Parts: sequence; C-alpha cells; structure tokens
Amino acid sequence: MTILAKAADNFAWSKIMINTHHYFLSNFCIAGINYRKSDVIVRGKFSLTTGQCEQLLNEVVKKHLPGAFVLSTCNRTEIYGISSSPQELIELLCLHTQGRIKDFIEYGYTHQGLKAVEHLFKMAAGIDSQIIGDHEILSQLKVAAKFAKKHNCINNFLERLINFAIVSSKRIKTETKLSSGTVSVSYAAIEIIREKIPDLINKKILLLGTGKFGYNVAVNLKTYLPDCSLIFCNRTNEKASELAEKCNADFISYENLPETANDVDVVIVSTSAESYTVLPSFFTKEKSRLILDLSIPQNVDPAVKNLYGIELMNVDEISAILNKTIDKRKAEIPKALQIINETIDELKEWYVMQANNPVLRKIKSQLNELADEKTSVNSKEKIHKTVSFLAIQLRKENNKGCQYIHALNNYLHLDYEANA
Repeated sequence: MTILAKAADNFAWSKIMINTHHYFLSNFCIAGINYRKSDVIVRGKFSLTTGQCEQLLNEVVKKHLPGAFVLSTCNRTEIYGISSSPQELIELLCLHTQGRIKDFIEYGYTHQGLKAVEHLFKMAAGIDSQIIGDHEILSQLKVAAKFAKKHNCINNFLERLINFAIVSSKRIKTETKLSSGTVSVSYAAIEIIREKIPDLINKKILLLGTGKFGYNVAVNLKTYLPDCSLIFCNRTNEKASELAEKCNADFISYENLPETANDVDVVIVSTSAESYTVLPSFFTKEKSRLILDLSIPQNVDPAVKNLYGIELMNVDEISAILNKTIDKRKAEIPKALQIINETIDELKEWYVMQANNPVLRKIKSQLNELADEKTSVNSKEKIHKTVSFLAIQLRKENNKGCQYIHALNNYLHLDYEANA
C-alpha cells in the first residue's frame, strides 16, 4: 500500500473512531424533576426506591445504552445517561415510578450535551440544591455512581465525568464560602427543635427511619441535643438497634411505634415507605408535640396536623426556614461558577485528547511501518516529533483531515532533511 493510500485509509478509520467517541459528550442527557417546579407530593410520585433504581438500571442494560445513573433524594429525582434523546430517559423514569409523562412535561426538565454537564457540576456543588451549598448531595452522587457501576451502567466516559464533578465540588468547598455554616435538612431539624421547644432537658425524641439520611439526623441529635432522651425505630429492627447502640440511645421495635409516638415530645420521620407510616390513630394523649416529616414521599398522614397540640412540618416547610444563611451563600455563587467553568474547560480538553488518541496511535503505528519499509536516520525521534506536532495542532484546530496530512508531510520533510 502506498503512503497516500495508507493516509486515506487511516483518515477514514479515524473519522469513525472520532464520531463514535464524540457521541458520548453530545448525547449525555438528563431528565429530572426537582423542588423548583414541583411540590413534595409531585416529587413523591417520581421518587425511586432502591429496588426501583435497580430495575431501571437493568432496563438500561437491556436497551444497550452506553451508560446511566440515577439520583433520587428528597429534593430531586434525576436520570443521567448517554442516549440519543432525553425522551428515552423520561420514559424510563415514568415506567419505574408512579409519575406520568404528562406530569413530567409540566414539572420536569431535560438537558443535553454541555448543558447537561453544567447541570451535573452545579448539582454536585450544591448550587442547584434547595439549600444552596448543601454538601450532602455530593455523597449522594457518589453512592448513586457506585450503585450504577455495580449494575454495569458506568462506562469510562461517565466515570471520568463524575470524577470531574467531584473535583469541582471539592474545589468550591475549599476555595469559596458556598458551604459556610452548618445548613442541611438534617441540621435544620435540630434548629427547629431548639426554636419550638426552648426547654429540652429530658424531652423525648423519637427518630423513625435509620437509613443513610436517618443516620445523619441521629448523629446531629446526639451531638447538638445531648440533654434529650433519644429513641430510634426502623422497619428493620436490627438497623435501629445497631444505630441506637452507637449513639447510646434507646431502641424500640417497629411493632411498638404507635404507643411510643403517642408518648414522646418530638417525632422525626426519615423513612421512604410508599404509604403513610405515622397515622392520626397513634395519638390519643392531648399534649404538645412537634412532628418533622423529612421523607419523600411524605410518610406522615397530613391529617395528623389537625390533631390537638400537634405541629407538623414537611421537608419543604423546613427548608424555607433557612433563608438567612442562604443569602450569604448566594453571594459566593459567582466564584463557584467560575470554578465550574474552569473544570468544564479541563473536561473538554481531556475529551478532545481522548478523541484524538486513536488517531495519534494509528499514525504512530503507520509511521513505524513506514520506517521499517525504508532505512532512515533516527526514525524513532522523527516519529515522536511528528506525533507530538500532530497532538499540538489537533488541540489548536479540530480539523483532523488537514492536520493528519500536515503531520505526514512533516514526517516526510524530517526524513528528507535527515537523509540530505
């Protein structure tokens, strides 16, 4: 095969590889619903349990999508995936939840390409959270990615993209005051209890739900309300018992929930059941009680609010209290966005390099073959210079056909100079 024939063959092959790789970034999509346009009831219809997430990811594998992961929290449910259209992700979400496509069109949103990347980075940094700067979302992202990887839904591109999001979030936390002050839903519960019940000595607090979020609430209760009597309960008794032992708290079995709820002063609910777990029938004593429902969907029957002496607050009402600290954090958003833009530039540079690597490897291989066919001086050095020259030019100008020919001419010119 002649040099020009090899060049033509190589160029055609490189276009196929580049177009295949480019598919990942341009078709990175998000379909989501969050607190901005929907209330707690609507979000509850689109929330995903662990089992539903697993079913959805299994469907991703069956559909042969390159990759996807799911983030479902009290404030949002989002599917991130590589797909030809966000519509495919919307259909997956509605298929595995109680949400309808009609409702998603009214309350949801989609992004694609770099807009989707920007949304991911803002979300990971806490800029898009209901409580600005909430750093709990970053650990939730890590858990979501790990879960998706376990189900073979994270390819190399998504893994690197998530790593860029994590690095950006950590930079923002270190270099700005976006997360200054302790503000999260779990800590907001502590502040509300302090405000509503001035005398907390020997007050009884029942925590229902001891999963990951419940664990954060439990730690805050133990740390900031040491004078209270803590009682933990969970559908799985073993989980509540283990956490109670760690926090030096009392434990009750799930069967004893009604009578215990009737006796305590504060009930904090952080479960993820599909139906109400705290009912009006639990409360027969006429006494003042504060009930904080941190669950999505709501796990406390709203009718409880109508009972004598009970003040019930859901997650949206709790989040609304934190406006003072939020104002301070909003002032840090421009700095955070600058870091995000810098990280996106780094991502794009990495992405271009990844797209060019197949071309660089191929031309290096062809030049090595060419060097074997004719005796020349310092072939390895000339090949290295040629490939380096091509790499630099591709970064400057994404015209791979012309740059490929330039690199080949550059090699032949170096070869001519050496022989001369």
